[in-house]
Amino acid sequence: MEIHTIGEDNGSDVKKVYILSDGTGQSAINVVRACLIQFDNINAKLIVYSKMDDEEKIKLVLSRAKEDKAFVAFTIATKSLRRLIHNICHEDNIMHHDILGPPVEKFKIFLDSEPREFPNLLRRLDSKYFKRIEAIDFAIEHDDGKSMKRIREADIVILGLSRTSKTPTSFYLAQMGYKVVNIPLIYGMKIPEEVYSIDQNKIICLVMDPETLQKIRQERLRHYKTNSDYTNIKKILEEVEFIYELVSKNRKWHLVDTTNKSVEETAREIIVKVYGRELEL
Repeated sequence: MEIHTIGEDNGSDVKKVYILSDGTGQSAINVVRACLIQFDNINAKLIVYSKMDDEEKIKLVLSRAKEDKAFVAFTIATKSLRRLIHNICHEDNIMHHDILGPPVEKFKIFLDSEPREFPNLLRRLDSKYFKRIEAIDFAIEHDDGKSMKRIREADIVILGLSRTSKTPTSFYLAQMGYKVVNIPLIYGMKIPEEVYSIDQNKIICLVMDPETLQKIRQERLRHYKTNSDYTNIKKILEEVEFIYELVSKNRKWHLVDTTNKSVEETAREIIVKVYGRELEL
């Protein structure tokens, strides 16, 4: 049981609001708070009863609500339990409001489908949302080799030549909930030692057809005046060969060719290679 006080708690003058939920009650708390904030000089206490998925527990709490002359708000997924609360509240003259039931029933008609009536589905969706946000923050922190500090937490580590879609692929995977480190591979430069300290099956090397890569780099440098070897086809061939040699030496690493592939296609191929199948997150 949780107690949330809004306004000043002046003992007997306080108005009590009972919140019953078969989950955490957070959705109901948000709705009730949004309602109460519309009133000036209120003195209300929210008393939250979570995991109310049993008839006897519900009856006990409603008997307390009757004694306290409380208002009852509830978010219950199971229709039979919602009906039980309605019936008891009507019999005992308890003011009450079903937050979840009416819109669910209307959507049932609109969608021509039966609701699942599973508690905590919203909480599961929220957990997925926060997992994705965490993964996006992780991808930002570990983009383009900026940091190796938390590489052991990574679900996927991407190594790749410049312009082979390392960053777009990393952020697409992050939106799916995967923590990704991406590291640029530069011909002749040493790979960070941290890469060899993690599960080698998580490592992906991105490669691209040399001529396609040259065109992409040329477009990239179109507005820059430079004599760099960045777009030199001979140098690009050396870079691509470097990638193939790395993968042949590190047999657990995976090679993904991004030539003419969308970011979505590349991401799906990476997940299949690392995890053996596309995971639902």
